[in-house]
Amino acid sequence: MTWWGRPDDGAGRALVERLRGVLPAPAEAETRAVKLGSNVDSLLVAEALRGEPGFLWLDCAGAASRLFTDPLVTLEVKNGELTARGAGGVIRVEAGGFDVLEAALEAWAGPGGALLVGYLGYDLAAELERLPALPPDPDRVPDLHLALYDAHWRHEAGEWTYVSTEAWRARNVVEPPSKAGEAPAGPLSSGPVTSLPGAAGFEDAVRRTVDRIYAGELFQTNLCRRLEAPLADVAVWPLYRRLREVNPARFGAYVPLGAGRAVLSNSPELYLRVEGGRVSSSPIKGTRPRGATPEENVRMEAELTDSVKDRAELAMIVDVVRNDLARVCEPGSVVVEAHAELMRLPTLTHTVSTVSGLLRGGIGGLLRASFPPASISGAPKIHAMEVAMAEEQRRRGPCMGSIGWISMDGRAELSVAIRTAVVAGGRVRYETGCGITAQSDPAQELAETRHKARAFLSALGCGERE
Repeated sequence: MTWWGRPDDGAGRALVERLRGVLPAPAEAETRAVKLGSNVDSLLVAEALRGEPGFLWLDCAGAASRLFTDPLVTLEVKNGELTARGAGGVIRVEAGGFDVLEAALEAWAGPGGALLVGYLGYDLAAELERLPALPPDPDRVPDLHLALYDAHWRHEAGEWTYVSTEAWRARNVVEPPSKAGEAPAGPLSSGPVTSLPGAAGFEDAVRRTVDRIYAGELFQTNLCRRLEAPLADVAVWPLYRRLREVNPARFGAYVPLGAGRAVLSNSPELYLRVEGGRVSSSPIKGTRPRGATPEENVRMEAELTDSVKDRAELAMIVDVVRNDLARVCEPGSVVVEAHAELMRLPTLTHTVSTVSGLLRGGIGGLLRASFPPASISGAPKIHAMEVAMAEEQRRRGPCMGSIGWISMDGRAELSVAIRTAVVAGGRVRYETGCGITAQSDPAQELAETRHKARAFLSALGCGERE
């Protein structure tokens, strides 16, 4: 069985060879793991490493956190053009994000554990479907940012391990430091925090969308509003530190892009995990804020699990995920492993399901079949995206796309980039959204977007301007 999608056309083969020119494929690969000890907080290691070239942090609360530096190759796609930087120089060529990903996996395939790490922006969906054109964005960051690393620091179950793939080069192990820098106090932004659209405009968008649902156009879509505020370069790292303190997340990420730009993610949602030939996805739907007392939490959780609207919202998205995975999995292998389980977070409670199947193709085909994630698109998927784009009239960028890693040996773990901020042009943007169904109430949907933005605004130290 071939794990990864392989470009077969002439253009695809040419791109593979161009990438091999930037970094030749290794003759062989062996992964080594060196134990570094325990009882060292990952923030301390991140503080020591964040000044290194290509620093990136997949900051997973309660799971394996990974810190990366000094990539072998960096790939960025923007406006349909690839820029690849590596030991063999720099190449620029017209190419789409999914073509680049598949070519990279073909060019550098091997049995070792080298990882492609970074994000796929939501707007790459336009490569897969004929979607409406959107206005230009002067502060647009790359649609795809992936870097190839042959070593990283992994923190899991309290233990630190330095994982190195001895395919391209050897590394020296860096000892963790003993003290983190002081975090600044007070607001990180001078404000104000503005919303696009505003509260009234968002409620109007919900009403229009519900009307379209009743007209039979679609069953569900995801509408977002963008919170935006000024943010100086020196405040980017402190903002991420505060985010992870306020709301530790299973799929946190700090992805610097240079020139004062960065992606800061606080996501709890699994998009895709590939392990041992099996793919799984865990869509989240339904939201309630955490209460001030245990009794209030019990009441809010019961309200969530009893909600007809929230149960229907999750059921529809589970069906979309099943359909997406069935396109690339062995017939009859796609199953719902768990449905409507409670996910308790520091500021929110959600319901989550898990769908899995036996993958019969490669990661390229899997992404083409399932991107963007179902929970932030809707049902039917393509028209749901069209409806959302017509209302929002802007690019989502990395927000609502996917962040994570893909290994050269056939594994992958990617999040849904919800609860994600993008810093560019001296400003921070945060998309906060919700699922819209026939039962949606505009005021309640607006309130849900505010609940989801609570941790971000708390970390920023500013309130939303009404």
